[in-house]
Amino acid sequence: MSDDASRRAGHARGIAFLLVAIFCLGLMEVGVKILTETLSVGQILWARFMFHLIGALPILIYLGLRSVARTDRPVLQCVRSLLQLLATLGIFLAIDRAPLAEAITVHYLSPLIVTALSVPLLAERVTLGRWFAVSLGFIGVLVILRPGFAGAHWGASFALISAVSYALFQITTRMLGFTDRPWTTMFYTPVVGAVVASIIVPFVWVTPSPHEWAILVALGLFAGIAHFMLIKAFQNAEASGLQPYNYAHIIWASLLGFIFFGSVPEVWTLLGAALIVGGGLFVLYGDARSLGR
Repeated sequence: MSDDASRRAGHARGIAFLLVAIFCLGLMEVGVKILTETLSVGQILWARFMFHLIGALPILIYLGLRSVARTDRPVLQCVRSLLQLLATLGIFLAIDRAPLAEAITVHYLSPLIVTALSVPLLAERVTLGRWFAVSLGFIGVLVILRPGFAGAHWGASFALISAVSYALFQITTRMLGFTDRPWTTMFYTPVVGAVVASIIVPFVWVTPSPHEWAILVALGLFAGIAHFMLIKAFQNAEASGLQPYNYAHIIWASLLGFIFFGSVPEVWTLLGAALIVGGGLFVLYGDARSLGR
């Protein structure tokens, strides 16, 4: 297979992995929104990482814990895991205080941050087409945000913290993809997150109902699948090239918000979504031309 064909196939795989991750994350966020009505964010955060760890543990044991824990970059692995924890805490707090689609929208300032940082930190070449596509998606974010921004001040603040943390998390995921196996990175994230969250959870614990337990377990499973898909996505494709497709998360969140909570998208939301999709289609067309040469 030629280099161009191999790069084209890898890019397509990266997009597919990313879209599966977005699907799982959306379902996880619905569970979070439901649970924040009765449980604290700290307890939900603990469940997300603990059940992620429990779900992955049989596979990690099968592969050999000593083997999967071996890394040449333990500090970067731990930093990445803490960034994931902070990003998750920020988006959970935003979901608790704002409509689902609005919280996810502010969170998706992160693609612009990743695209900018991929130049100095990953030495990637960001084309004008990708800048245009990500910028168009960002304008779509602002359009969606406009009608409800004043009413979601605190939620927007937490989502902004999440956006910065998530952008750095994606950058470090790409860095580790060059040196560590996916299961090694998969090992560190739930372990570090579960340990830190377990320190917090005794102070906010409320005994969940059976229904709440089921959702808490599902959070960890969806998070685990999404996390592995993200690792595979960044192993196969450049970080900057994946960013426009991240905006599909906003459309998915809007749809789930309507299905589960009756949140009807406004005209601004539909207009913003059109800009976001347009950005994604533009970069898809540009990449197809570039990779097809």
